[in-house]
Amino acid sequence: MKSYNDQVWHLSWSSLPSCIWWLALVLTICSTASGQSSLLKECAREFYGGQYAKAAELAEKHLHTFPNDAAVRVMLARAELALGNFPKAIDAFQKALASDPKNIDALYYLSLASRESSRREYERLFFIAPDSDRVHQLLAEAALATDNKSEAEEEFQKALKVNPRSIEVSTELAELLRSQSKFDEAILYYAQAEQVGPLSYEIAYGLGASYTYKQEYAQAIEWLRKAVALAPDSAAGHFALGNALFQHGDFGAAIAELFVSLRLESRMKQAYFLLARTYSKLGRQDDAKAALKRLDELNRSEMPGQDNNSTGEANPKPDKP
Repeated sequence: MKSYNDQVWHLSWSSLPSCIWWLALVLTICSTASGQSSLLKECAREFYGGQYAKAAELAEKHLHTFPNDAAVRVMLARAELALGNFPKAIDAFQKALASDPKNIDALYYLSLASRESSRREYERLFFIAPDSDRVHQLLAEAALATDNKSEAEEEFQKALKVNPRSIEVSTELAELLRSQSKFDEAILYYAQAEQVGPLSYEIAYGLGASYTYKQEYAQAIEWLRKAVALAPDSAAGHFALGNALFQHGDFGAAIAELFVSLRLESRMKQAYFLLARTYSKLGRQDDAKAALKRLDELNRSEMPGQDNNSTGEANPKPDKP
């Protein structure tokens, strides 16, 4: 019979290969991490020394073996950015984010690269086609960004003069006019866009909203039904249809649409308010009070210092119609 010491000796030797394997694995991991850290430092040294091509070369060589090394990928992208290779830089930043979606450096530099790349493409477009519909469209959108609506309208008009069949420009101009309560003009441009190409939700909704403001509810309902058919998950579309139906006196249909809008967006306060009005028109005072109670709960849940989850009603579901 083997002694206790013999058994321990035997076990120690039998487990040695496993220990060696684990030790080798640990050493490999440590060596790899050390190598990656060293490479990153070397790339950084070349980069900050102005040797961007060398930094990119070192990074490329490393990434051939370790393609998911986000830190080195970011260094490669920065080198390409410094060399003026914006498409390569943007691609490298996106690959870094695929490996590490929360990489702050990649997100930061990607935003800078995208902005500069866009600026350069704008300059190319302005140089190649200074009086094109796209240039005027861009100028109009830039004017909108600074809330210069008169200039935006002028540039949209110029774009349409160059290309009268532009659905995008016609729709954007119609949206601008509708925002200024110029509903007759807005309808003309929405209709122009609708005649050129396939009907979109934006066009159908815009027409429906414009006719609603003009109190032409039959036409509004027709277009808003088309809008919700194109975008059945649009809470705003169903609410607009419910409002048009209410204004038209079709209270039962209005309630149904308002409930769809609340199912899609349960915190839509204007839907609860209109629901209460609709119930009142039908003489259903208890239901009207219940809708107003839900509205009040939503308002109170949004007051400073209120706990949105304290009553269990911060995200209320509508009752049955």
